[in-house]
Amino acid sequence: MDELTGKMYLVSALKGRLADRVPVTVLPGPYCAGFAGISVREFLTNAASSAKAQVAFFERFQPDSAIVVNDVYLESEALGCELDFPEDDISHIKAPLLKEKKDLGKLKVADPKRDGRLPYYLEVCERMTAALPNAAVGGSQAGPWNIAMNLRGHETLMMDTYDDPDFVHDLMRLATDTVKAFCDASLGARVGPAVHEASASCSIISPTIYKEFIKPYHKELRDYFRAKKVHMSVHICGYIDPMIDHVIDVGLSPLSIDNPTSLDKVMGPAVEKKLTVMGNVQTGLFYDGTRDAMEEDIRRCIDIAAPQSHFILASGCEIPRNSTVDRIEHYFAYAREYGKQFMEKLV
Repeated sequence: MDELTGKMYLVSALKGRLADRVPVTVLPGPYCAGFAGISVREFLTNAASSAKAQVAFFERFQPDSAIVVNDVYLESEALGCELDFPEDDISHIKAPLLKEKKDLGKLKVADPKRDGRLPYYLEVCERMTAALPNAAVGGSQAGPWNIAMNLRGHETLMMDTYDDPDFVHDLMRLATDTVKAFCDASLGARVGPAVHEASASCSIISPTIYKEFIKPYHKELRDYFRAKKVHMSVHICGYIDPMIDHVIDVGLSPLSIDNPTSLDKVMGPAVEKKLTVMGNVQTGLFYDGTRDAMEEDIRRCIDIAAPQSHFILASGCEIPRNSTVDRIEHYFAYAREYGKQFMEKLV
């Protein structure tokens, strides 16, 4: 029998089928820049350099999926936000674009082929799928709530949910339509859609805010891409235990969860809805963890989730930029070894 490919392991997890080991990947982020000897600024702005770095990372560690990464401000910049690009640090927004609510009416859905760095990202997608024709390549787009917070500012948008909910829905409409357009363009480059909601967990918002202002738009995205027979995944940073039922009810899959979220509490309800869960290894272990601590956390995740088959082992969030090669290598080696041993006992 031929050896299974990374793509086959992922498909098994998405379909809830047991394979000979647990699928394993990682969210790499700008850490990849070092694999091409480039600055973070170049990684975030030069398509050829970014693709080269990400392909080198993939070839070095052979994760079961390749994730086309950038920063969480691509869409917000395309809509008009001005960014600062430090030489060796992640970009950031200089100031919220929508200081006045009335300015929302001046904005239009971002054009992926023209606005900001969206064309740059699409070129990275094309370069990576060309270089890795047999890999499962997924995207890393900002979710609508993340875009809305970038445009309006975190504290101001939180106040808007109480003071002017209609404005928040209007803003989420613009953001959601931008996500659709950008993800459609990414699909054209053979990269699956994956929204990241860095600001949509209970580390920042309440379950009520998620239910009223985020969930309807996540459901809309689910239905939109399901009609295209495409899986859209979602990653939510931080702690989501109090709103797990709402997130699972949305039905985006894989559902990528950060380490603060309880894998125990997520797996059962997710599998009942036939959703695949991804995560939830501590990211700090990739830069200061011992081998024993890394192995313990890998075992924790696999022991909890692997028996239910709808699971992909991954870092809870992007691995830090000061992660070390030896720790990443050990993560993949031990995860594959233990994941195989566990499945042999299970079946």
